[in-house]
Amino acid sequence: MNKMSDDELKKLILGMVKEDIIKNAAHTAPVYSLSEILAIKSVSELRKVSRSLHIKYYGKLPKFELIAAISKSFQNTEVLKDLLFVLDETEFAFLKNVASMKHLHDDKVLVDCYMLPQNLGLLQSFYYDDELYFVAPKEIKSSIKKLAVMGFYEEKHFRDLLNNYAIAAVSLYGVISQDDFIALFNSQNKRQTSVDEMFSVLLTYIYMDASYCFWDEYIVDVDFEEDDFDGVPALLAARKGKPRYAPPQEEFLKYSDWDYYEETPQLMALKQYLTGLIDDPDMVLDTLDEIHDLCAAEVRTQEYFDLLDATGIVFDGMEQVNKIMQLIADVHNNTRLRSNYGHTPNELRPVGKSNLIPFPSSQPIQNEKIGRNDPCPCGSGKKYKKCCGR
Repeated sequence: MNKMSDDELKKLILGMVKEDIIKNAAHTAPVYSLSEILAIKSVSELRKVSRSLHIKYYGKLPKFELIAAISKSFQNTEVLKDLLFVLDETEFAFLKNVASMKHLHDDKVLVDCYMLPQNLGLLQSFYYDDELYFVAPKEIKSSIKKLAVMGFYEEKHFRDLLNNYAIAAVSLYGVISQDDFIALFNSQNKRQTSVDEMFSVLLTYIYMDASYCFWDEYIVDVDFEEDDFDGVPALLAARKGKPRYAPPQEEFLKYSDWDYYEETPQLMALKQYLTGLIDDPDMVLDTLDEIHDLCAAEVRTQEYFDLLDATGIVFDGMEQVNKIMQLIADVHNNTRLRSNYGHTPNELRPVGKSNLIPFPSSQPIQNEKIGRNDPCPCGSGKKYKKCCGR
């Protein structure tokens, strides 16, 4: 199969972007008033907008009453502000751009830029005469201009910053007390906040399916809901007495991107070694990502074996197997762990805060199915069934 040129790949991606926009657009000539745009939407779409606006009994209202209720709600500046607050920086910037003109004529807009504003009734995409348009209702345009004069942009920046701090905190720590969160935020920002203000602001994002939620006096990763928050006390107990890792603001906010992790020298050394074992560069990066995630999750040794086996790596001998497992141990020892309150095992080892046992470099490690009565490859001296094979 011939490899695509850069131009061919770009053309393919742009074609897929345009298909996405066409699929989500109203197939009619652009209209510009709120009532006209709402009339295009289905009852199901109108009910979603009504739910976001907290309109009572929206599930029982016919279409014309839904349109009237939504139009009335948008006349309330405070209601509109609440909707604008939940847009992320990219979505809000796109909405402001569309609102600054009659319509935006563009077929290279990513769905992530406009889908939420469109679902909230703040703008609408149109596909007409083989052209794509984006329109903000004239009533929304007028309200955004008024809000700008009232200092809304500054308030939105503050709220977005508070939200990004919450995302970064649960990404890095898993759990943080509300008091510690306030102390962290206030130590790095000129504008100060309080527990009461923070709680009110973050509830807006939680209502819109944020990646965090409140539990007791804590802000926690929303994934803890899956086990009824049983994992929260366990995590708090695991890191009891350990200091909280608090990097400078620029580094801390990188963790508001859930895919972010530090590219440590140990990871780069592992990447170089994997490059010699795996021909596909993309698979190297995917494997590296998965190994980092396994380290962060503090999994049993066998899960690393399973991952390496799934990649199809064929080792020449035990020396090669031991080498890669030692590299993985080095990565683990320099990975930020929630159980260490964001610190790496090596950062806490000098003060006796880490119990990690590195993979032994001298003991043979098998890259094959391990018998339950065999010695555990982690080097603990126990049988596999009594250790990592549980």
